[in-house]
Amino acid sequence: MNLNLSISPTVTRRDMLKITAVAGTLVVGGKLASTRWLPRSQTIHETRTLMGTVINLALVTDDKQAGQAVIEATFAEMERLIALFDHRHPEAQLAILNCDGKLSQPAPELVDLMNLALSYGRLTNGAFDVTVKPIIDALKNGGSSAEAAHLVNFRWVSVNSNRITFAQPGMAVTLDGIAKGRVVDGAVAVLQANNFGNILVEAGGDLWGQGLRLDGAPWRVGVANPRPAAETGVLAIFPVAAQAAATSGDYQNSFTPDFGLHHIVDPVTAVSPLELASATVIAPSAADADALSTALMVMGPDKGLALAERLPHVEALLVGKDLQIYRSSGFPTLE
Repeated sequence: MNLNLSISPTVTRRDMLKITAVAGTLVVGGKLASTRWLPRSQTIHETRTLMGTVINLALVTDDKQAGQAVIEATFAEMERLIALFDHRHPEAQLAILNCDGKLSQPAPELVDLMNLALSYGRLTNGAFDVTVKPIIDALKNGGSSAEAAHLVNFRWVSVNSNRITFAQPGMAVTLDGIAKGRVVDGAVAVLQANNFGNILVEAGGDLWGQGLRLDGAPWRVGVANPRPAAETGVLAIFPVAAQAAATSGDYQNSFTPDFGLHHIVDPVTAVSPLELASATVIAPSAADADALSTALMVMGPDKGLALAERLPHVEALLVGKDLQIYRSSGFPTLE
């Protein structure tokens, strides 16, 4: 059975899968290639909407009841994590932090994710900065992003196990550039803990693929064309095997018809970056891939690829606004 996560007619442009699963085969070696399915094996596939985006879970199992039970447990874990990382719900810890400028007794998961986000701020020299929310809010509301720029600096966020604080009044954090990946990682952890190894978890373009599909092929994903009206809907296809992938793009949540202003902003210029239309990153975890795809959009092709080349087990495929493709040296062979 081929898993095809094509666009549903009911899915909005914001919900379009930026990395969509596609059919195909690829010979792989080692343990995964030696998998033998029992006659009763089947693929269980569940689609729901969380975080304002479409979530797809798929697993291969010979026990339908156990498979359905673990899918329910997986979605429950995803919902739990979303509640911790959502700045839009007024009772969420992140919303309280943004309102008060401080948060006592933060959840351990929030502390860990904030620390990871700050580490990516340091790694990218500020290209990834979770304090850009005031700039994004200004752009979204038609205001002056320059007037909000003085509130943006990830170095002004202090995090420890008991307290998170901002150094400047009016600061606010969004984890939208990393939280979706962390939610995918949480889902994968539940599936793995229950001994399901042939799985695909996808959330609006952030995904983890592991093991094989029912037809014996690896999970394969396609990079969406950021300008599908001009060309084909998929620019490239590649396999994933115990890997995460994520795509960030100017088309995912654009504030202007020409994609000039969108939800990804450069913390230095206080406007959206000018060079890239999308960035796809393969990484050891979905949170890593999510953060890096956002950062590379800001850094552009030269600095972005240079960073990807320095990081172990990280590869990148970048698409310019003119649809020119840039790829790191180890990015999988494209089909």
